[in-house]
Amino acid sequence: MEALSIQHYALDTAEKNLLTIDSLTLNQGERVFIIGDNGAGKTSFLKTIIGESTNYSGFLQVHGDIAYVPQIKSTSPQSGGERAMSYLKEAFQARPSLLILDEPSSYLDHANRDWLINQLKRYRGTLLVVSHDRYLINQLSQKIWLLEHQTIKTYHGNYDDYQRSRQLEEDKQLRAFLEYQRKTNQLKKSLTRKKAQANKMAVKKKSVSRSDWKTNSFAGSYDSQAKAMAKAAKAMEHRLTRMKEVNRPRKKAWAKLKKDPNEGALPNTLLHLQEGTLTRDHQLLFDYPGIVIRSHSKLAIIGRNKAGKSSFLDQLAAQALSGFYAQNLRITYFKQDQADLELDQTAVEFISRQSSQDRVTILNYLAMMSIDYDKANQKVAILSGGERVRLALVAALLTDHQLLILDEPTIYLDLVAIEALESCLIDYPAALLLVSHDLAFVNKVATEIYEVKDHHLTAYHFED
Repeated sequence: MEALSIQHYALDTAEKNLLTIDSLTLNQGERVFIIGDNGAGKTSFLKTIIGESTNYSGFLQVHGDIAYVPQIKSTSPQSGGERAMSYLKEAFQARPSLLILDEPSSYLDHANRDWLINQLKRYRGTLLVVSHDRYLINQLSQKIWLLEHQTIKTYHGNYDDYQRSRQLEEDKQLRAFLEYQRKTNQLKKSLTRKKAQANKMAVKKKSVSRSDWKTNSFAGSYDSQAKAMAKAAKAMEHRLTRMKEVNRPRKKAWAKLKKDPNEGALPNTLLHLQEGTLTRDHQLLFDYPGIVIRSHSKLAIIGRNKAGKSSFLDQLAAQALSGFYAQNLRITYFKQDQADLELDQTAVEFISRQSSQDRVTILNYLAMMSIDYDKANQKVAILSGGERVRLALVAALLTDHQLLILDEPTIYLDLVAIEALESCLIDYPAALLLVSHDLAFVNKVATEIYEVKDHHLTAYHFED
């Protein structure tokens, strides 16, 4: 039985078409996850399903009652996590036949995310979730709806299955592209040869006397050959114009950063914290061991919300924790609460004034964060809250420093951007210290992981 039926559906904004669907069905009891780039229309699509928006045409019918948990907008993981848990508990208590969640795990620490996964596994209704949380999708998904190119494409299985399917598609498209290139290049070479032969025949005609040309033309040696070559060339041109173009599969990839020119001026050890305790308002948050950060260290800290992770980053960024700090150590600190953006500058101007990277690299990084060329040249004041956070993240990545500190960098990123950010940070030409609830992200990027648990910061190891 169907929980959701959609036919001949079109979702439009004042500026453009967001989504067109010929036919789509969500069956009762299915667990479907929706993924897609920022701005693809995922939340707008959900709002038409729950009846909050009627800005669409076509047939859309829901069978049964709905509980909906919207995407949380917050400037801190702590407050966002509390609100998310409150909304989620309320939704589960309602026991709806269709549960719709929009980015439910963005602000949840890994303990609360495990709670959410267990609740969803026990839930017996129909589940429709927008998420960029790969671990969550892998644990629960039976089917994935990808919003791309103003339509929805269905993939069966979880996120790992989806990635394998996408890789097969990209491989197939790459083979088709290479074959298209081979055929077009072959035709172009043949066309060039035919045109050269036709031109040579024309030159030869001019060098032959009129009487000899007539004699040979009657024999079919010149005119017939010239006409045949011209006809063959025209046929080749026609084939070229009729060939359906095949595009190379596009993968988002970060441009390589130029190394900081002053990188070699510092010792290999950037800082060495002494064992100590972290307090806030005279309350113990946690004790921590001696920690060494070297020029290419990749450290991550995980733990529950309100455990003190952000406070630790604040103190370390200010070089307020006891220990050794290299002289002239430059630290860049990204956090969700961005108060230092210059609203009267464009995004490109804001980054250019603090980075030695060239304009092309800046635009490339902004595009990876779903800030396109037009938005990159708009005033920061015009950008949305999420776009401003992503702008601040790009600025942090591109600023000249020896140590980059990131506090929950993936909250406002789509899946493609998260995976590209992983690739960027794995090869990043500076030391890295990050806090994140995204364990898949942490596991890919960090070479050392610490966990705050029971008021202690200790080394953490992923279970096999």
